[in-house]
Amino acid sequence: MTLVIDSYIHHHKLPLKLKSILVGELFLARKLKYPVYVLSEGLFTPVIGEGSVPTKEQITTLIKGLYREVFLYQEDVESIKSNLESALIKITRSLSVGDPAENGNKGIKLLTLNLNNLYDNPHRDELLIQQFQSTQNLSKFLLENKKLHSQFFKNLGQESFHFTLAQPMLSSMLLLSFLQTTHLFHEREIENLFMTSYLKDIGFSMIPDDKYDAKNLSEKDRQLFTNHADFSFGLLEGRIPLSKTHLNIIKNHHFLNDHIKAIISGQKRIQTQDEMIMGLESTLVAVFDILVAMTSDRPYRQGLTLYQGLEVIKKIMADDYPQEFKALVAFLRHFFKN
Repeated sequence: MTLVIDSYIHHHKLPLKLKSILVGELFLARKLKYPVYVLSEGLFTPVIGEGSVPTKEQITTLIKGLYREVFLYQEDVESIKSNLESALIKITRSLSVGDPAENGNKGIKLLTLNLNNLYDNPHRDELLIQQFQSTQNLSKFLLENKKLHSQFFKNLGQESFHFTLAQPMLSSMLLLSFLQTTHLFHEREIENLFMTSYLKDIGFSMIPDDKYDAKNLSEKDRQLFTNHADFSFGLLEGRIPLSKTHLNIIKNHHFLNDHIKAIISGQKRIQTQDEMIMGLESTLVAVFDILVAMTSDRPYRQGLTLYQGLEVIKKIMADDYPQEFKALVAFLRHFFKN
């Protein structure tokens, strides 16, 4: 599969010319002008030749080889990004035309791929608005296709996306499905909370990529992660049509994290003034974010079981919202049974 680089000088100029994309974005490539490279043991190795159209077999081989990124020349990257944006607009405007299962899986995958572009270009207004509008269209589609939620969740979980890309959609789908089940929220409010949950982590864009998989972080790095909710608020305020209430949910969506750390370490939970002013909606956005994070594998740890995750959630939610916690347990039992 690998090709040979015939010039030592050419090889050492490559880092100045190549840009990274997710492997999955190769599915959107047409005929490439230049080769596709992977970074292996510190060296760029061509894996698809110039003038080629990447095949499904080639892309699948890269995914099985645990390559998350590939490297291309800027001209080919721009072409693929343009194809991705066009495909996303097309599918999210026609989700209800044709097979809903196929359309939903495709729309969710394209949105997740495009989220990576948003992380790379968080200040590009056109890209942010496109992501917002596509997310809004998806929320309406999900509300109309309740029976497909668990299958969409399972399918996304089986993709090879990094957790920074998969978790926002996974937690938001669970949140939407639960809110719809309770019959306590109007559809418009469910849509707004879905979009709030999905966009709440755009602040990840301000954190260097290599920090996400690191087992040991410096105090400065930990502060970056602590501040990512503030980064998200700053990046979104005034740029998307979400209310101040929903933007504040984004800004404070980690308000339960200190309690999680205390519970895991065996300390007693102490309710803070900030927590007492947060309502049920904020709590649910935070809870589903925490639940998906705890039960998902990370490069540096194995995820908890759903039962173990619910034991933690019980300690931070059941006292204040006992009926909602019981409804959550019943919902998750049914959701994952399907």
